[in-house]
Amino acid sequence: MISTDPVRMDDCEELLGGSPRPDFILNIPKSAKWLGDVIDTLEAQGLSWGKMYDLYRALNFENDVSDYRNPGLSFIERLFQQHRNVDHLERVSDQVYRLHRGKGEPVVVALTDAYEVTADAVRSAYGLLAPFDVLLKNTPYGRISTQGSAAAAELGIEICDQSSIFTRLRNDGAGDH
Repeated sequence: MISTDPVRMDDCEELLGGSPRPDFILNIPKSAKWLGDVIDTLEAQGLSWGKMYDLYRALNFENDVSDYRNPGLSFIERLFQQHRNVDHLERVSDQVYRLHRGKGEPVVVALTDAYEVTADAVRSAYGLLAPFDVLLKNTPYGRISTQGSAAAAELGIEICDQSSIFTRLRNDGAGDH
């Protein structure tokens, strides 16, 4: 168990070098970010990672806790990887992805679990996760409010839901860097 934000590889080294070797690395702060290189390294070594709710899920649904992957993130990563114009998915963190495309510049996508994407939700996500090009509403429920769209425009980002992200990834949008 660790307690840090963001989670960096050196935060995990002591646990990985110990005996017995963990199957799951738990980070306690609920809102803490896991950096992409940490996630990639742990998964390459056959280890699971996450927050308390991930550990509960792993204990309830997996015979081997090291097999656990957050189902919401697995779904989003599969959604990105199945897009014809996405050549490579790069994890910046557990909440931000850089999507390298065959046509067009890479697009940096941040995730929000907000039920209603309000101006406050957009500005909060931007404060925690920027820089990014697109804020993806990571749930099929709720809506993107007019005020949320206006806040995104003021910040120079776009908001997409799970269906409109496909069009955004296909096109060379104005927010591409």
